[in-house]
Amino acid sequence: MGGGLRDRLRGRVPGGAPGPGPRGIAAAAVTMAIAVTGCAAAPQVAAHKTTTVTNPTGTQPVAVESRAGGGSADAGSACTPKHFRLLPISVAARKARHLVGRMTLKQEVDLMHGVGYGSPAGTVGATAPIPGLKIPALNQEDGPGGIGDGDQGVTQLPAPIALAATFDPAAARCYGQVIGTEARGKGINLVYGPTVNLVRVPQWGRAFESFGEDPVLSGLIGRSVIDGIQRSGVMAQAKHFAVYNQEAKRNTPADDAIVAQRTLQEVYLKMWRLLLKADPSSVMCSYSTINGTAACQNKSLLTGFLRHQIGYQGFIGSDYGATHSTVRSVKAGLEQEQPETTYFASRLVHDVRDGTVARRLVDDAATRILTQMYRFRMFTDDPKPDAGRVVTDAAHAKVARRVAEESAVLLKNAGGTLPLAGTGSIAVIGPAAGTDTVSVGDGSATVASPGTVTPLAGIRAKAPSGTTVSYTAGLPADGDLTAIPAADLSPAFPSGGTTGKFSATLTAPTTGTYILGYTAATVYKGVTLTVDGKRLVDNPGTPPVSTYTTAVHFTAGGTHHLTISGPAGALTWATPDVVSPDISAAVSAAASASTAVVVVGDGQESEAAERASLDLPSAQNQLVRAVAAANPRTVVVVEAGAAVAMPWLAKVRAVLDQWDAGQTDGASLAAVLFGAVDPSGHLPVTFPISLSTTPVASPARYPGVHGKVHYTEGRNIGYRWWLDTHHTPLFPFGYGLSYTRFHYGTPKVSVHEATGHPVVTVRERVRNIGSVAGADVAQLYLAFPAAAHEPDRQLAAFHRVSLAPGHSATLTFHLHGVSLAYYSGDGWRIATGRFGVYVGDSAARAELSARAGFRITRGGRLS
Repeated sequence: MGGGLRDRLRGRVPGGAPGPGPRGIAAAAVTMAIAVTGCAAAPQVAAHKTTTVTNPTGTQPVAVESRAGGGSADAGSACTPKHFRLLPISVAARKARHLVGRMTLKQEVDLMHGVGYGSPAGTVGATAPIPGLKIPALNQEDGPGGIGDGDQGVTQLPAPIALAATFDPAAARCYGQVIGTEARGKGINLVYGPTVNLVRVPQWGRAFESFGEDPVLSGLIGRSVIDGIQRSGVMAQAKHFAVYNQEAKRNTPADDAIVAQRTLQEVYLKMWRLLLKADPSSVMCSYSTINGTAACQNKSLLTGFLRHQIGYQGFIGSDYGATHSTVRSVKAGLEQEQPETTYFASRLVHDVRDGTVARRLVDDAATRILTQMYRFRMFTDDPKPDAGRVVTDAAHAKVARRVAEESAVLLKNAGGTLPLAGTGSIAVIGPAAGTDTVSVGDGSATVASPGTVTPLAGIRAKAPSGTTVSYTAGLPADGDLTAIPAADLSPAFPSGGTTGKFSATLTAPTTGTYILGYTAATVYKGVTLTVDGKRLVDNPGTPPVSTYTTAVHFTAGGTHHLTISGPAGALTWATPDVVSPDISAAVSAAASASTAVVVVGDGQESEAAERASLDLPSAQNQLVRAVAAANPRTVVVVEAGAAVAMPWLAKVRAVLDQWDAGQTDGASLAAVLFGAVDPSGHLPVTFPISLSTTPVASPARYPGVHGKVHYTEGRNIGYRWWLDTHHTPLFPFGYGLSYTRFHYGTPKVSVHEATGHPVVTVRERVRNIGSVAGADVAQLYLAFPAAAHEPDRQLAAFHRVSLAPGHSATLTFHLHGVSLAYYSGDGWRIATGRFGVYVGDSAARAELSARAGFRITRGGRLS
């Protein structure tokens, strides 16, 4: 189990052959075989390089990718770093204090609130300028995955969850630089992003705009995105602080997260410790209530943690509408209300004048805001707002494509089905391959595309000479569904839509698969479709998607109780008379082709609502089953921003998760399918088999009961729960196959305890023993001493390494500080005793590749 040749090739199931063990994969996936093309090992050592990975929770930055032996180009090399000359904070603060000394109370308060939804500059939010003091407006726009809020002429990057799948901080820096450069080009001073909340709930509607379920991954990727944004001369507002993990009852007291202090510190605040080392200009407080107190007036978090525990110097702004008081919020540490003037305008002026709020709190808030404005040279180098300016270019598109290529996760590849090679015929199938391409998620994080390459277009452009490519949708497009006629629905759905609750009896005219859908009438207002008491669809109608669908099976003459709750504009369907012929056409196309490529997508992931299930929308699962039965060489491409159910997994030969891939979608997909790029993404979230076996399956944990959301799973978020409880996920965190093979040696561990707190050094040699160039993500997991009562193991560090065949690299990880500590009642303490070290390429398989251990004898409290 140590440094021997790893004979469990990367095309096998995560638990290894012959069958699923306690850390394995679902039985449906056991049929997975070798995933490589050309399995003969190249010479064992043709080149070697040493790469050092600095401590992810220390003060030094994580080293960027160091490629040994000429591996394929990574996304981190797709940009030239920018270095906007920020004013030192000490200098900026001195200037801010001087200016505040000249300001009236009202002028200071004007910096502390927005101007309403929309600004004169065309941004979604802003503060008003103060001409008498030559203070410019602070123009603000959504931006976790690119410039949002309907702005045109921008780059539609892959979703942030795709970026996290690269495990590549260098790529994240380029990603942030695109966002920052384009924001500055439009005269935007501050972008709301990145989103660093953890995926606690697998069906969370905003999973696509997050960086996954692990605080170390989220913190390090987020830190690099912030660095890229701010080095481009634009402020980053990291969000959402804190414990914002679901949309159910958001921004109400009924979304009260009851979370223990140790869990809070070790999980939900840990990534903030990491990313705040990038000195983001500001932090956005969230819609959550935490242990009875709303986030934007939670003094223990805003002042206690941010200011006192970690010494954060930027300002704190609210999410839109998340400010719920004047006095409590200001005293807690909130410094800017967005976008309204409800609490921080005239009310605040009044409360200061009557002595309810101390003037020094307003002085401090204005000083922090102005410090960042000086830091980013807004008084001397403020770009002129121009919302209509085209800011995307070929260089930015290159970053988007590289990230999309690098993030693709190969989940199954039986018999080396991929890459597709040689001549033959390919049947491309699925609405998501063409008209219903899923390249971006919904809500405030959505980004307009200047022109998306569909999967079909990408495959056709990349197909080798002599290969024929056909296309069959296989299902009606969501926009082609028709209104349910009054003859089949009693009462009929109102012609003008409904704003409340509509109930009716649906009588099925024929037997078979139906697609039901509705069109949302109002954005950010939830609409729920229920049939026979089962919630099938729940969505708020956020752009760009407006029609939401699901599949049901009805028997002719059967009656069903249907309910629509919320503002819906239309209730639509496709009957078996439409669905069956479409699927039959796809089956016919697949049967006559050498390979069938079915592209499925979930374009219904959105802010303001959770997904009702992990099932794909429409009748896509039924389509995949039918095609797989007709063609044994069926490849499924999944375009989604989160985990999806795969009831057909055992029936298909290969599965590639493309995420929400952005504007270059089809081009990046084709590069991976045809082998020009090695699939090297790894899952930043666990894929469960179903929602019934997840850490939050009980109602008390999600969505909560009696207004309380109990985080009683504690620190066992995501993969930690699967490991600790010995449940088997569909695919584990960190998992990802390749077209080549990698060998991990035995980790070499040393501990230095001579002075101060201990420093642990782990050295791991990784070698490409396959025949093609590729990249892998070395993941280092720690198991703490039993006395610390920590989860079974947790990610402590990672490093992406690209290698040519036969080449190797030695990775050096330095761990100290919080990496080796647990949180007790009086702060962080270094654990003493024996630690386990696991290095590999997924959480579940780390123990199968390389393991070691070390002992710490001198612990103690961290300063």
